[in-house]
Amino acid sequence: MAQEFTELSGPLARASGVSQACIGRLANEGLLECIRLSNGTRLLRAGQAERVRKLVAERMVKARRPVANT
Repeated sequence: MAQEFTELSGPLARASGVSQACIGRLANEGLLECIRLSNGTRLLRAGQAERVRKLVAERMVKARRPVANT
């Protein structure tokens, strides 16, 4: 069963512990599955919070910044 695009960036950002800008950057880079509505709203596939946390942690390691334990 295919997942639907139902999640807004705000709730995903809160669930992931990052900013909405971070979600936008990841989506713009093609790292998160999303669609854009005609009014500019970004809808993401549900359940990507763990993926966001993993991507951010990987980037922090590459940048040699300490990763916060959550």
